[in-house]
Amino acid sequence: MAKRELPISSSLEDYLEAISEIVERNEHAHTKDIAEKLNVKMPSVTNALQTLSARGLIVYRSHTPVRLTRLGAEKAAIIRRRHQTLHKFFAGVLKVDSRDANEAACRIEHVFREPLVSRLVTLIEAVESRADCAALREYLARTMPTINLDPDSELISLDRLPKHRRGVMTFVADTLQSGKKFADMGLVPGAIVEFEGTSPFGGLIRIRLMDTSLSLRASDARHFWVRMMEEPCGK
Repeated sequence: MAKRELPISSSLEDYLEAISEIVERNEHAHTKDIAEKLNVKMPSVTNALQTLSARGLIVYRSHTPVRLTRLGAEKAAIIRRRHQTLHKFFAGVLKVDSRDANEAACRIEHVFREPLVSRLVTLIEAVESRADCAALREYLARTMPTINLDPDSELISLDRLPKHRRGVMTFVADTLQSGKKFADMGLVPGAIVEFEGTSPFGGLIRIRLMDTSLSLRASDARHFWVRMMEEPCGK
């Protein structure tokens, strides 16, 4: 198998990314700089650099700066593009705090491959620049910051959600009958629901899920647990 075809682990991808960033900033990368950036011990750095060198991705010799080979620079550029794309999606589209966006990108970037990255870039560019996405941009800017939940905040059953307040479904009790039917309706953990009111027929509540109004029995709603979202600014 040629060196180009040898896969590398997520950990080694982190090393390549770190080396590329250090070289871009300092014009060279010493092992001490790499250890500090990744917060790892020197023996771990040495082992990783030896492996990357064996793959033909870096030039590594004791007591000299680490250099990326052409192949290593290409691979590092791909990894960094993945990270930058994911960070832009989380921070720009989902309106996540930049530090949290960076952490999420670090965790997810290793499982993204082309053409997923290219498709995500296309989505980001469309949301950010297309004229026919103006309403969507306004909606995301208004709504995304409200999906900011304190994991220690109180859980309430869906039937206790105040009228016209929204909540994020956190879990569904195992005691719910016909759970698959409700899952097919979209009532699953992570769904955003709004309480619209009580049905005039009694015993039923109305909720909005995306663009759909649903009616369900209050006795069933008690099996769904949500955390209330923050109110949108100006509401």
